[in-house]
Amino acid sequence: MADHDTLCGWGDRDKVAWFVENAETVIPHRREQLRLLAELIPSPRDAEIAVLDLGAGFGAASEEILTHYVNASVTCVDGSAEMVSIARERMAKYGARVRVCHADLADAAWRRAVDGSFEAAVSAVAIHHLGDERKRALYREVYDLLGPGGVFLNNDLVATPPAFKARFEELNLLTIQEQDRIKRGGARPLEEIRAEMRVQLQAADPQHHSQIAALGDQLAWLREAGFTSVDCYWKYLDLSIFGGAKEYPVGFSSFFAAKSG
Repeated sequence: MADHDTLCGWGDRDKVAWFVENAETVIPHRREQLRLLAELIPSPRDAEIAVLDLGAGFGAASEEILTHYVNASVTCVDGSAEMVSIARERMAKYGARVRVCHADLADAAWRRAVDGSFEAAVSAVAIHHLGDERKRALYREVYDLLGPGGVFLNNDLVATPPAFKARFEELNLLTIQEQDRIKRGGARPLEEIRAEMRVQLQAADPQHHSQIAALGDQLAWLREAGFTSVDCYWKYLDLSIFGGAKEYPVGFSSFFAAKSG
C-alpha cells in the first residue's frame, strides 16, 4: 500500500464538494481556459472525435468539449471515487458519448481502463499533483494512446519564478476576489479568501505535496515523448495551456489536409 495520498486530498468528500461549488471562482480565468482548451483541438465542430480527459474531476473540461464538438465522445479518467461519482451524475445527460473511468494516474495501470486511440487528450489542473518522473512517463503514455495527428493539451499550474512568487500570489488573489464578487455580489477581504483556500486546497497527506514543475521542463518532456509543435498556447501567471501534436507518418499529409479542411 502506498505510504502517501496520491490524490493529494481529492478523495475527501468535503474538499471535493467545496471545489465543485467554487472551481469557477478560485481558479483565475477558469471559463477562458476551458473554452480555449476545447477550441484548440484542430477538428471541425461536427467531427466524430474521441477525446481522453485525464484527471477529469467532476467533468468541467469534458462538458466544454461535448458542447463544442456535437459528435464528440469523451473518456474521463480520475482517481477520486468522489469525483467519479459526481462526474457520472453530471455527464449522464450525454449518454453513450461519455465514459467515466475510476483509475489513478499515479499508477501506470490506469491505461488498462481505456480502449482504442484518441484524436485528442486533455487535462485541466490535475497533472501537477504527480511527481516529475511520473509526469514524464504519463506524457509518453498519452503519446502512445493518440492516433496520427492527435493532440495533447494540458491546462495546468506551472512553477512560479522565485522572484515573482509574492506578486503572482497577490495578482491571483485579486482575480479570484473579483470572480468571487461577481458570484456573491459583494467583495470579500483578500485575507478571508486566502484563509479559505489555504484550508480547502491543502493536501490531505502532509508528506505528499503538489509537485509543480517548470513550464520549460514540461515542454522538454513532451518533446522527449515524441510530440511536435510543442509550445505554450496560453498563460496567465502560473496557469498555462501547453502541449503538442503526434505527427502523421510520412505519406499521410494529404489525409491530414482533408481531415483538417
